[in-house]
Amino acid sequence: MPSSKVDLKNRWLAAVLAFLFPGAGHLYQGRNFKATIYSIGVIGLFAWGLGLGEWKVVYWRWESGSHRTFGYLAQVLVGLPALPAAWQSLRYEVPPDDNRVRFQQRLRLDRVSAGEETLDTTFRGRLRFDPEEVSIHPVDERERSGPPIHEVQGTIRWQWVLDDAVGEPVFEGTFSGTQADGRTVTLTLIREPSVSPRVFAHGEITPTMLRNPGEDLPPQFASDRRYLRCDFREGEREGTIEGSVPRSFSDWFQVPLEEKALREVHRRLGRRFELAQVFTWIAGLLNLLAIWDALEGPAYGYGDEEEEDEDNSEPDAVTA
Repeated sequence: MPSSKVDLKNRWLAAVLAFLFPGAGHLYQGRNFKATIYSIGVIGLFAWGLGLGEWKVVYWRWESGSHRTFGYLAQVLVGLPALPAAWQSLRYEVPPDDNRVRFQQRLRLDRVSAGEETLDTTFRGRLRFDPEEVSIHPVDERERSGPPIHEVQGTIRWQWVLDDAVGEPVFEGTFSGTQADGRTVTLTLIREPSVSPRVFAHGEITPTMLRNPGEDLPPQFASDRRYLRCDFREGEREGTIEGSVPRSFSDWFQVPLEEKALREVHRRLGRRFELAQVFTWIAGLLNLLAIWDALEGPAYGYGDEEEEDEDNSEPDAVTA
């Protein structure tokens, strides 16, 4: 039964507010001290878990016979701070099994579509010009010295422009930046680039094509950047540029982790990742108690004590 000594106001509204944001329901009821305690305690513990797990411990996947995040059922009780994961799961598409595709196609690549009309952002990666001389005689690939690979960074832009002649959109793009040696480059992008999806935790952005002979670059886990590769032209020369561009916060925060990304984060963080998950689970369960307190009032200490006798004096002695 709701407490008779605490004004719960509209207790169902208070419970909803307590779910949406820890402490909000108690603040609505005028119980400011408890509102402060629940807000700082629950949000602080949840944020601590997020930071400890590098902001990757809260996500939602529920795939039949595969990955299921049961822990999210506790995390979501924190309310708004955990709800983006449910929205991200609706935007996410399950990546293909890496074992079923060739090495060159291990990245899940999306072709740029007319729906992604423009891009204007920073880029960092590598470029390589195609060989300027092509021999008609067979050359042993082990003896061929490939063209040099240059580290570059700058700005990449593209857009789709309607071609009146064919009545269809035509891709146009440019890259302008500098190489590691300080030389400036301006490139015209040709053909549609390949990019990893907007909502995808594991972009594996280590260059897969532009590697120097014998160079061993381990895959990188970077959910805040997405992979990009495209062909370009500079004057009469053509080549390939490969690297990464940043994702917006809304495209990486609480995005579902693919199996490859999950293995990588477990490898790097070890037990710290599991501890971070536990912190976020406890925060959700604590807020469940706060929701119940906003709905029903205090569990004890208000109106449920045993009433003491008003007169505790000894009875009068019986006179003879």
